[in-house]
Amino acid sequence: MRITDAQLKQIYAHAAETYPNECFGFLVGVFDDGGRVHGVVRGTNLRTDRTDRFEMDPMEFVRVEKEADEEGLNVVGFYHSHPDWPAIPSQTDLTWAWEGSYYLIVSTHEGRPFNTGVWALAPDPKRFKAEPLEILDETRLG
Repeated sequence: MRITDAQLKQIYAHAAETYPNECFGFLVGVFDDGGRVHGVVRGTNLRTDRTDRFEMDPMEFVRVEKEADEEGLNVVGFYHSHPDWPAIPSQTDLTWAWEGSYYLIVSTHEGRPFNTGVWALAPDPKRFKAEPLEILDETRLG
């Protein structure tokens, strides 16, 4: 998956602002050749009873998907943070994951971004596989 440095910094800022709770958001872009993020959209975490979980607002998803479609883009994946935990998917992440989507997880330690990983579902058995993350220099994009 390809993302710009500025987009990644937006995700890091979101994770820092919501710490010690998990943040959640949408990755909007195209699925061409490994996925390219064109925009990051903050989501609302409906889960307020636990700091180590998130729940997506379905109406927000529909809105973001519609706006992406109007721009000729897709929701290519989702991002969320793992406060004081590694940037690897949890069993809960696996339970709720959708095939064909990217999952960017940022680990935060004491409120600061620490590590980042990108994951996608692999079938049979259902599990996550690590995906390469390419950080693009937006000053070099044409």
